[in-house]
Amino acid sequence: MAFDRLPRPSILLASVLASTSIVTLLIYFSGWMSMPEAVFGLLLPSLPLLALLAVWAWATGRADLLERMGAGLWAGSFATLAYDLVRVPIAHAGVPVFKAISYFGTVILAVSRPTPASEIVGWTYHFSNGVGFALMYTLLVSRPRWLSAVLWGVGLEVAMLMTPYAEVFGYRRSPGFIAASLAAHVCYGVGLWLAARYYYRRRGEARGADGRGRTGGMARLAAAWMAGPLVIALIAADFHHQHARSIPASPPPDIGPNLFVTWNVPEPDRIGAIWLVRRFLRPDARFHFVEPMSIVSFGTPFDLPEAQIRRSQNRSAFDLALDRAGRQDDPALRPLARMCYMTEIRPWALASDDEARRLAEGLAARLDGCTDLERCLDEGLAWFDETYAELREAYTR
Repeated sequence: MAFDRLPRPSILLASVLASTSIVTLLIYFSGWMSMPEAVFGLLLPSLPLLALLAVWAWATGRADLLERMGAGLWAGSFATLAYDLVRVPIAHAGVPVFKAISYFGTVILAVSRPTPASEIVGWTYHFSNGVGFALMYTLLVSRPRWLSAVLWGVGLEVAMLMTPYAEVFGYRRSPGFIAASLAAHVCYGVGLWLAARYYYRRRGEARGADGRGRTGGMARLAAAWMAGPLVIALIAADFHHQHARSIPASPPPDIGPNLFVTWNVPEPDRIGAIWLVRRFLRPDARFHFVEPMSIVSFGTPFDLPEAQIRRSQNRSAFDLALDRAGRQDDPALRPLARMCYMTEIRPWALASDDEARRLAEGLAARLDGCTDLERCLDEGLAWFDETYAELREAYTR
C-alpha cells in the first residue's frame, strides 16, 4: 500500500472534509449532538469547502491532489452501488436490510416513519457516506490495489461493529447479520478498486501527448458516474415499496443524556410519572416511545422493568418519581398519587375513593380512548398541569 507524497496538510484537510459524513453519525451515536444538528452544522458546510479545495488544487497546479479527489468521487459512486446491489436479494427475501438507510432520513428530518422526503434524504446521506469513504481511500492510497481496497472495506465493517449502529437501528448481531454485512463491505472494496483503477486508466487515455486533459473523455466519465446514484435510487424506491410500512418506528433524532425511553401504552401512572419528571426533576427531559417488550438500546429506560423509576408490586412509578422530586409533602400531589397508585396497582380500590375515581375518569375523558402515548402525551400532560393547579388552589384556601 503506497501512501501519497503530497504535502500532509493537503491530504489531512481533504480527508477530514471527506470524513464529515460518517463523523456526523458517530457524533449522533455519542449523544453529543442531534443528527439534524450534526448534518446541518458539519456535513453540509464541508461540501462547499471540499469544492473550494478542489478549485484551489486546480488553480495552483496540484494535479495529483485534484486527480485523487476525482478518483474518489467517481469510484465512490460505483463502490456504493456494489455495496447495495449485493444486498438486494436479501431485501427481496423479506429482510429489511436497508432499514438503517431509511432511518438516516427519519432521524435527520425528525419523523417517526419513512416518507418519500425522508427516503430521499436518507439514501442521499448513505450515498455521501460511500463517496466519503472512497475519497479517503484514494487520498491516502497512491496506487489502488485489490487487497488494500478490500481491507479498507472490511475495516469499515469492523469499525461499524464497534459502534452502537446495530443496536440503535434495530439489527440483531447474529452470525447472519455479520456475514451479510461483511460480504457487502468486501463488495464495496472490490468495487472501489475496480472503479478507481478504471478511472485512472481512462484519465490517462484522455490526456493528449502534451499532457493536457481532453474534454470529451472527462465528459464521458462524468456521464458514467451518474449510473451509480440512478440505480441506487431505483433500489431505494423498491425497498420503500416493500418495507416502509412494516419497519419499526424510527429512533429519535437525538439520543443524548436527557432522553428517556418507555413503552407507548398511555397508562395514567406512566403519564403522571413523565409529568412529574418534566415538572419538578428534569425540565429538559425528552421521551421516546417503543412497543411493549422492545429491547431498549439507547437512552435511559423509564417505567420499564429495568428502569430505576418503575412501578412495582406495591408502588407506582408516580410514587417513585415523587420521592425523587422531594415533593411528598405537597398536598395537591397526594390525590394524583392515589389516583396513579389505584389505577395501576389497586384498581378495585377506586370505588372507595371518590376523589381518585373522579380524577381517573377526568384523565380518561381527556385521552379519549387514545392507544398510542406518543399521540396523546401532550393532552395527558396538559390534564395534569390543569388538575394540579386546581388542586393547589383547593388545598390552599
